[in-house]
Amino acid sequence: MKKLILLIILNLTIKVVAQDGSDIKYVSISKLDNSYIGKMAHLDFYNRSFGGLELENKDFSDKVVITLENRDIEFLEHRVDNGYNNWFSKQYLESTEFIDGYKIRIVMCKIEQITTEDINVILFLQYTDKNGKLKSEKPYEIKHSFPKKILTEILIKN
Repeated sequence: MKKLILLIILNLTIKVVAQDGSDIKYVSISKLDNSYIGKMAHLDFYNRSFGGLELENKDFSDKVVITLENRDIEFLEHRVDNGYNNWFSKQYLESTEFIDGYKIRIVMCKIEQITTEDINVILFLQYTDKNGKLKSEKPYEIKHSFPKKILTEILIKN
């Protein structure tokens, strides 16, 4: 009987000690205020993408068209947040097609300004060739504005 009680206590203790990992704070677009200016973030478009939901081989990741240098480019959200281990560096947007021989990744953005209708950010872009080789180690920076109505939440780096 003592062994059974000890086993139950150990089992409960082990579960209590277990930790998840995350360096992301999820902020609803309705709760976004000026205290987030200057923060590094990822923008979550249209539908909440928590977990990169996938059912029966159907991908529910959102696509968004972003105009860069007068060209409309379609991007796909890449989310690796499963509710247990959620790392800011694993989230990004990636162009669905190669543009001038490169895929474009938006690896993060910096919040510059928040208005009632829009959020202004600096996008940090990386260009990778078909072999995954980076064009430049340092990300390219481009200012951009998004209407809040196409955003569901913001992923803030903790």
